[in-house]
Amino acid sequence: MRKYLLLPIFLLLLFWLVNIKQSPMLTITSNETNKVLWSKPVAKDDIFTIRFTHSVEKTEVDEVIRVGSDELVIDSTIYESFGAGLPFDIEKGQKMRTENGKIIIENINRKVPFIDLFIGQVIANHALLFKGETIPLKDLSEPGTSLRFSVTQESPIQSFLRRLFQFE
Repeated sequence: MRKYLLLPIFLLLLFWLVNIKQSPMLTITSNETNKVLWSKPVAKDDIFTIRFTHSVEKTEVDEVIRVGSDELVIDSTIYESFGAGLPFDIEKGQKMRTENGKIIIENINRKVPFIDLFIGQVIANHALLFKGETIPLKDLSEPGTSLRFSVTQESPIQSFLRRLFQFE
């Protein structure tokens, strides 16, 4: 009789563990393999930055992004000089200012479901700045590959199982 009770109890426990409250995660996924390369818990309004070296100007550019409810919100961009591909004008509601020799465009407030980017192969040095940590994107995937930044929902057990069964 106990044998017959164990299976339903186990299945109920497993169902409960998989369906407990999900939390938002900032996730970086390979666009080639769909493999999650990096994932950390976030809260609404957390900020992170994608930093890279501009290919023409050879100066740092910071794209400052805020976590929304289930989307990413491009908040501001910071760069050192005007040049090819860098903004020189602002849209309604945005503000442009200079500080410490840098040009800052604020209040961009552009909501996007995800951000795709190719890791630079030559000088871009793409990096994620997140909660005091700098993560070079070339450490997550080869230069020239495409990554997707997004907000996903994951329960603690899903996160644990993903890490446990994700082999190199």
